Amino acid sequence: MIPEALGRLDAGAPPAGSTRSPQQLGLADENRQVELSAKMRADLLDFDAWGEILKMYGRTMRVAVALTDSEGLLVGKCHNPQPVWNLVRDAASDWGAGCPFCITKRPPCAAVADAIRSGTAVVVHDQAGLTHVAVPLTLGKETLGAIIAGQVFDRYPEPLMLRRVAKDFGISAQDLWEVAKKERPVGGALLQASGHLLGALGHAFLQQRHAAILEEKLAETNDRFRWLAEGIRDYALFTMDTAGRVTSWNVGAEHMLGYTEAEIMGQNFSCIFPPEDIQRRFTETQLHKALRTGRAEYEGWSIRRTQEQFWANVNITALSGRTGPIQSFAIIMQDSTERKKIAIVLEEAQQERGRLQEKFLSHVSHELRTPLTAIYFFTTNILDGVFGDLTPEQHKHLALALDNVTQLKDMVSDLLDITRVETHKLTLVRQPASLVKVTSEVLSTCHTNAAAKNINLRADCAANLPLVWADPARVRQILTNLIDNGVKFTADSGTVSVKAKFFGEDRDFVCVSVSDSGCGISAENREIIFDRLAQVQGTGEVSRSGLGLGLFISRELVSRHGGRIWLDSRPGHGSTFYFTLPVFSLVKYCSHIFSGPNLDAGSVTLIAVDVVEVQRGAQTDVLREIRQILERCIHAGQDVLLPATGDKGPIVTFFIVACSDPKGSALIASRILRDLQNFDKASQLNPRISATTIRVARGQSREEQIHEIAARIESSVQEHLLAKERNK
Repeated sequence: MIPEALGRLDAGAPPAGSTRSPQQLGLADENRQVELSAKMRADLLDFDAWGEILKMYGRTMRVAVALTDSEGLLVGKCHNPQPVWNLVRDAASDWGAGCPFCITKRPPCAAVADAIRSGTAVVVHDQAGLTHVAVPLTLGKETLGAIIAGQVFDRYPEPLMLRRVAKDFGISAQDLWEVAKKERPVGGALLQASGHLLGALGHAFLQQRHAAILEEKLAETNDRFRWLAEGIRDYALFTMDTAGRVTSWNVGAEHMLGYTEAEIMGQNFSCIFPPEDIQRRFTETQLHKALRTGRAEYEGWSIRRTQEQFWANVNITALSGRTGPIQSFAIIMQDSTERKKIAIVLEEAQQERGRLQEKFLSHVSHELRTPLTAIYFFTTNILDGVFGDLTPEQHKHLALALDNVTQLKDMVSDLLDITRVETHKLTLVRQPASLVKVTSEVLSTCHTNAAAKNINLRADCAANLPLVWADPARVRQILTNLIDNGVKFTADSGTVSVKAKFFGEDRDFVCVSVSDSGCGISAENREIIFDRLAQVQGTGEVSRSGLGLGLFISRELVSRHGGRIWLDSRPGHGSTFYFTLPVFSLVKYCSHIFSGPNLDAGSVTLIAVDVVEVQRGAQTDVLREIRQILERCIHAGQDVLLPATGDKGPIVTFFIVACSDPKGSALIASRILRDLQNFDKASQLNPRISATTIRVARGQSREEQIHEIAARIESSVQEHLLAKERNK
């Protein structure tokens, strides 16, 4: 007879859709989203742990009881087995698989599987008429197994059913009947109550078991952490509450900071920091950072109990409670004094090495420049025919020698620049510069090398290109490096072109590109092309010339201008180098004087100071002194001396933007004349001062006023420079 399900009982656990208050939520609810590991499952179903409660339940209810896993297999043994089931089990040579409580040779029941699937208790009969109940064991959403109980009759035994069982299992029907008729039937109501009780006991014990395992693991973890914390002597480990009071203190902290646990517990942790850090609220800033981001790390001075200072690496971690808010901080501190000393020594050694290197290279370069310059001029004089005519063969060899001398001079310059980069002495003298003019000058310089290979060297600069805020000499150096590289790696009759236009991504920058039709650069070489001493193999032997510093120096120069440099290239399709330079903005340069009160006065005046150019040897120093004089003659909050324009000629012009009317600008002009005359006793400068006053338009926004004034100033500057050119 196939076992027949009698019905389902409430297992004692709350149904899946029930609602309970927060006070009623148990441990299982807290773990609904937690996946249990295989080891945790095994620990939760440990037979020895369940043995006592199952044994007590079996004796009290006078039923057999056992624990199964989620597959319905017994975990351990059956407690309090009943006489009929015990007799058949002992006599059966092959009990078979399936439900351990079913006496049958037919397919066993699926009570455990049904109970696990439905989440409720399931009651079934077996072939002998015995009844058992399966109750699922769940923790949160995790199903672990089931408890099965029974092996009892719920009505008087039927002789016919027992004879069939005796026949199937090869035992005496009379003996089986004698045992069965002595068993007292268990009523349906009692069986239902037993299911409820079994579910409640199983659910409660499972939660208790889970809590005990977690507590045991937590205690084990705490012991390990305590052992670890106490065993670490090279680090100070301690905790404190949100008010800064120390709540734990390890041996490492005692060893490093000098306070015993008894002395420091409950004290404010600020005692381990220098007074100046406390005064400037540095420690509070770090704690606020840890509160905001969860962690703060810094290096700084700390102080021991003996008032000895040491350099410490401090890591602060915010610790939150189960409910969320930060409740404490964990501090890990390492004494980094020795490392700090080593870093200082290394820094001093590097600086000294840099000074020695700079001194050595400067000495060598100057020593090399003198004979190189002599060789250069001597060779050029011979090539120019100063000492007589040359044969074609002599001219060829001397031209080759001159090329090598020029290359050596460039190498010496690169060595000096690389030293300045390393010692942070690579300076820029910024001024508003014309890219069109600089590009034209560079192309003229590079024309000879390009013509030797019949390379078409051309430039294309946008018509409305603004002035850039850059060092013209350094921009020439960048362009020369890029163009020379293009010529070097381009085959005869190729093309090298320079373009300049507004940078599409940012109108505050100008983008310059240098393209060639040469051999191109592979992907792996593009990664290192801007590295120091990078040597990229090209065609023939051209890539072996030079020191591999040109592109590295170019990158440094572009970066110091505030721009960036990059490359687009494919082998066999040439290369294009791009770099950006910031646009000169008169509005930004004069922003500090274009304030509301200054513009509300109604006038801005452009003052032009023309002086005669002095002897070339002393020109730089004289112009610098003149700028210093002009700076002293103006008011820093109302006037500004514009940067040098880079114009050349017999007359040098300085421009001043003054937030004043004609009367105020006349006072400035008189101060300038007086101070220049005191400076120039020989009357060589012959200063001439002119002024153009611009009225501030009414009824416009402040931004519109500033941009209109800046445009008119720029126009007046250009007009003055053009007039000076015409009067040469």
